Parts: sequence; structure tokens; C-alpha cells
Amino acid sequence: MKCLPSGVALWLIAAGFLPAATPLRIAVERSNPPLGFVDEQQQPAGFMVDLIREMSRVSGVPMEAVPGYWKEHFVNFPAGKLDAFGNLLDTPNNRADTNLSIGHARLHAVVYSRRDRPALRRIADFSGKRIATIRGTAADVAAHLNQGWGAKIQTFSSGIEALEGVRRGEFDAVLLTNQFYRLPVPERGLARNFVEDLVNCYHFGTRKDDLRTLGILNEALAQLMRNGEFDRIYAKWLGPIEPREIRLADLQPYYIPAALVVAGVAAFMLWQRRMVRRLAQQADALRVSEQRWRFALDGSGAAVWDWDLVNGRVFYSRAWKRLLGYDESEIGDTLEDSFRLLHPEDSARVDQTLMAHREKPGVPFALEQRLRCRDGSWKWVLNRGIAVGGEGSPQPTRLIGTYTDLTLQKQAEEDRLVLGKLESTGILAGGIAHDFNNLLTTMVLNLDMAQWPDITRAQAAEFLGDARKAAMAAHDLTQQLITFARGGAAIRRPSALQGLIRESTQLALSGSSTVALFDLDPQLWPAEVDPTQIGQVLRNLVLNAREAMPAAGTVTVTAANVTLPEQAVRGLPAGKYVRISVADQGPGIPPELVARIFDPYFSTKQRGSQKGMGLGLTICLSVAKQHHGAITVDSAPGRGSVFHVYLPACLSPQPEPTSPPTPAVGAPGTQTARALVMDDEPGLRTAVAATLRQLGFGVTEASDGAAAIAAYRAALIARAPFDVVLLDLTVRGAMGGQEALTELRKIDSEIVAIVMSGYADSEALRDYRSHGFKSALPKPFTVEALQRALREARG
Repeated sequence: MKCLPSGVALWLIAAGFLPAATPLRIAVERSNPPLGFVDEQQQPAGFMVDLIREMSRVSGVPMEAVPGYWKEHFVNFPAGKLDAFGNLLDTPNNRADTNLSIGHARLHAVVYSRRDRPALRRIADFSGKRIATIRGTAADVAAHLNQGWGAKIQTFSSGIEALEGVRRGEFDAVLLTNQFYRLPVPERGLARNFVEDLVNCYHFGTRKDDLRTLGILNEALAQLMRNGEFDRIYAKWLGPIEPREIRLADLQPYYIPAALVVAGVAAFMLWQRRMVRRLAQQADALRVSEQRWRFALDGSGAAVWDWDLVNGRVFYSRAWKRLLGYDESEIGDTLEDSFRLLHPEDSARVDQTLMAHREKPGVPFALEQRLRCRDGSWKWVLNRGIAVGGEGSPQPTRLIGTYTDLTLQKQAEEDRLVLGKLESTGILAGGIAHDFNNLLTTMVLNLDMAQWPDITRAQAAEFLGDARKAAMAAHDLTQQLITFARGGAAIRRPSALQGLIRESTQLALSGSSTVALFDLDPQLWPAEVDPTQIGQVLRNLVLNAREAMPAAGTVTVTAANVTLPEQAVRGLPAGKYVRISVADQGPGIPPELVARIFDPYFSTKQRGSQKGMGLGLTICLSVAKQHHGAITVDSAPGRGSVFHVYLPACLSPQPEPTSPPTPAVGAPGTQTARALVMDDEPGLRTAVAATLRQLGFGVTEASDGAAAIAAYRAALIARAPFDVVLLDLTVRGAMGGQEALTELRKIDSEIVAIVMSGYADSEALRDYRSHGFKSALPKPFTVEALQRALREARG
């Protein structure tokens, strides 16, 4: 029977006059989404599968999408196991071996190139370039047919080789048939671009002698294109990635609306021409006005900035840029151009100020800030500005301001500060000499009187007691100076504060008519403090309160547990604190002086022992900061002053206090234990040894660390070991206590050692246990302090 026209054959099959043939088996790709692939249920899916399914439906001819790899299809197609290919390109080989249907999908070729190379978007861009292709692909065939479009073509059998060659810079790009080509390696570091004028059209392909199948496919495909079903399938699978070209039929529904739009545009253009002429006249007037403003601005030399809040642009005047040493072209027109020059410590403050005032038209602001100059230096400027609104607008539309150079002003302030501190240093030195001379005179006179002929033992003891008091006062003054100069060494331990508060207050008020009123929380939290230093802080504050009331009065001391939120007290993190408050009934502090009371050189008192040097509150603040606390003041003229001391609470369980055993004190010559004393000062070493002998110790003396090691080793050999070793931390020109202890621990790991030092800020004193010592003795120390250290060291 002769072949029937394809349309007639379709109708006869659908009407049942001809028997339905076996399904047309059409090859589709197995792993090339979205054109064709096998989904998670191992079913064929993709653009070609949906297209074949719809073609079967509209034609009435059974069709089956057969997924597989190309090497399988190229074997099965000649063997008759396949009736057609689903997506072939129009190449010489394909035209020679198959009949091609009308086209369906049209996909742009793509190139992969390095991101630091110019993009290749058109065939004309290929000229003179080095292009890599992959052997056997349609892109490779097209490149060779067209002599590479002026490019040098290098063909690779492996996509990996081609891509790596591009990454190394050996080629300008890799040319691929379409964007769905599966890359063998990640495309990191490469940019992908469509080639706008290199489009590949895909066709169905049948055997050369199978015109009937070709007719069925062409008729079904054309019918899908006419009824819009092809467009739906295309949009579903390829549209988001490769939009299809617009056809004339797509525009037909828009003819009438387009005509109306064109008419409207024509009328609008006529009206616009009239408006443009009017706007041009207004623009000329505005341009002249702006030129006058700029000439006036440049002539005045003002460093002006103008932030347009509507479009975000910022105008910086030439003087603004010259102020910081920048050329006209180095500063742009964004807020970031000035913010990147801000000092890191000022950035947040400036941002908050600008954001707050952009909502406050007519309210001026002024703040000092630092900006980085072109040479890298920092310049202080005064930034003053105001938010202004447009005509008839309640909201600000601009922020306008100026910069004023504060360099000379800041330099003058620094010079005044240096001169003031030089003057204050001289005053401080004089005050220190005055106080020490008073104390030394007291000690010398009392010692002379104690040695006076025919004086009684009781009188000598009284004179010696007064000399000792003066010596301890000198010790306290030295400790205050060390705390002021270097911070001192706070030897902190968990402590209950009620007793310390009462004792320090009563000591500061002894001999005066001022009354102390206590309000202490009975459940007051303990704190990890150095009792000596915190006692000094409390005595200073109570003394200040006492001196603020010359006619006597009441000093109120309160202590309470407080839980502070974040930023409640400047410099303190959120947490639990003990707050100790000292309030007086004095005249108060004038507001202009409140900010200066912690200045180390500021004082309103007369000069005298440990007062009038301007160090009292400075020392208090230094000690509080060492304890991770703070001091604040609340004062006003006429209502007295209240100083608040904040100390971090120590909430870990504390051991119950116990009464340490009193060490046995035997008569001179009665030895109950053995001690080794090492110090390079003969007088001090002899005094410590004599004291230990009075406490019942047999004592051996050493002048440096090496001598102490030799004595300790000899005692072990003689089986008469030392029960305790006292080591001076610093020895001039010889081995000190820390080095000696390291060697002694090699000899005896159970050694009991006490560190002695006149350096109050020594880390070994602050944290003696981690340095291997059992206790610490800051110099100078009393017999009572020596006894406490011996008890602590010997357990």
C-alpha cells in the first residue's frame, strides 16, 4: 500500500479504520535535566518526556520516551530498536544520517571563562581568543565549521582538561552547546555567560527511509505549537532558564492596547514638550543660583557637608576635602565616604547623633569627632549641623552641617594639661617630702628619747610605741603612693564585710565628735577583697565625710546587696554587687568640681600627713578598679555628698571561720622549730632572725638564694631539716627568692616557704600559692603579721 499523507494517517488511526501501530520509541537522554532525565522513582521526566507525551495525546499515535545514554541510542537506532531521536542538532552528520523534524527547543550556547577576564557574549568577541571545545559536541562541530569565528580552537576529549586549562589561563573560555551540559568538576572561580547570537535548535530525527514517522512527528509538534501546549511545556521546564523567543502570534492580543498606548504617548509627548521648555527655563535659573551658592561656598572656605535624605547623596565641599588633605576625586558622594574616615571609637556616637537628628527638623547638634586624614593622621573636628525640611514638608529632607578644625584648640588643651601636671608634680613632690619629714622627725625624736639616760622602762616603752606608730604611718603612706603610681598588689580573699566596715569607720572617726550611723544588711554578701586596701578606701571616704562637716555631724554608712543590669553603673558589667555608701551632712560639692574630684592632683584641703596631696579619692578609685568595682558620687550644694563603692559579690560557699591556734612562744634559746631566713639586707635579716628566736625558732641566716640552697641541703644531710623558709623575693646582683624556691623544690618538694618583698605590686605577693609559696609577707611587716604568715604556712 502506498504511504498516506501523515495527517490522513493520523485521522484514520484515531478513527479506528487503521490498526494502531506499536508505540513509536523515541530516544531521550537519561541524565541531562531539564531536557531529559530519570527521576527518583526511576521514571523518565523532563521537557522531552512531557513533549512526547502531549504529541502522543494530540496525534492519537502511541509514543514512548526511551531514556538512555547516547552511546546506547547510537547502537539501538540503526538496529531498529528506536524509531526516532528526541533532540538532535542540525549538524552535517545528523543531516546525513537522519531526517530532521521541524525545530522545537532553541537554546543558547554558553561559555565558561575566568572572572578576571572580559566576558564573551557574542560571536564577534571570539576573534583573536583561545577557545577550548569538547570533542564530539555540537559546539565543537560548529566551531570547526565556522573556522572558530576568528578564534584559535583547541579540542579536548575531557571536560576536566578544558576547564582546568581555562582556570590556569591557558585558554580564554570553554564553549559548550548549552547550559545543561553537565560539568565534570565544580565551576568555582569561573563565570558563565550566554552567547547571544549562537543558538542551537533541537529537532526530532528519524531514519532516512521512515518518512511516515517524520510526518507524524511534524504534524503533532505543529499542532502543539498552534494550541499553545508547546509554550506551556517550554515555560515549565526551560522558561525560567532559557526564555523562548517571542513570535508574532504572541503579540496579536496586544495590538489594540498597543495602539491606544501609542496614541496616549503621542499626546503625552506633545504636552511634555511644552513642560520641558518651562522646566528648562527653571533649570537654568536654578543652575545660576547653584553656581552662585558654590562660588560663595568656595570663597568662604567653609568645610560644608549636605546630606540629601531623599536620594542618600552627600555633597562635600572642596574645603571639607582639603581639611583632611584629600583631592576632589578621592571623596565620593555617599555617607560611607565620610564614615570610613571616622575613628573607630567615634563611629557609633556619630551614627547615633545623625540618626536621632534626622527626625528632628530645626534642632541643631554639635559633637567633637576624629577623622583620618590622607596622610594617616587623625584630626579632631567640631561637627555642627541641623535637619531641614522641604517646602511644605513636615519631615526633614536634608541634614546640613560644617566641620571646624579643632587641631590648634586640642593642642592648646594638651599643652595646658602638661604644664598643669608638671606644676602639680612639683606640688606633689613637696607634699610627699613634707609628710615623710614629719614622720621621720617623729620616729627619730622618740627613738632618741627612748635612749635618754635615766629614763624609766615604762617611759621608754611609750616612746618606742610612738616611734612604731610613726613608722606604720609611713608604711601606710608608702602603700598609698604605690597604689596611686602603679596600682599596688591586691591580695584578695573572700571576706565578710560587716566587721571591716564598722572597724574602718570607727577608726577614721576616732578622736572626733562626728557620729557614725550604720545600716548594714544582716545578709550582706561576702566579697573577694584585700581587707587592707578596702579598709583604706573606707577610711579615706569616712575621713572626707568627717572633714566636710567641721562643726561635727553624722556620717551614715550603709551596705546592701544589689543586682545591676547592663550599663547601670559605668564600667561595670551586669551582675551581683555589694554597694557600700558613705553619706555626710556637709555643704556638698559644686557641680563644676564633681568631674574633677578623682583627678590625682586636685585637692581643696590644707596640706598635712596623708591629706592635701590630692591622692585620697584617686587611691580609692584605683583600689576599686583593681577589685573590678567602681566608685560613684551623688552630690549637690546644700544637701551633702554620698559616695557609693561597688564590689563584685562572692557567692561561692565560704568555709566557717575558725580560730587559729596561737603559736607557742618560748623563752629566748628555747627552740621548738627550725627556720631559714634569706635576705640581702643584714639589718632586716638580723631583725627577722631575732624575732623568730623570740617565737621559739632555731634560725639560720643566708644572704642570697645560693647560700640558702646550700644551707637547706646541709640541713637535710644533717637530718635537721628546716620547718619553714623565709625568702626575700629580690636580691641585688644574686639569686632571688623565686629562683631559689625553684631549686629548693627540686631538693624537697614538700618545702614550706614564705615570700617576703618590699615591692607591693609583685605578682608573687598577689598570687603566692601559684608561685609555690605557702604565705606572703609584704614589707614592712609587724610581729603579728609574721605570726599570721607562720600559722598560714605551717597549716
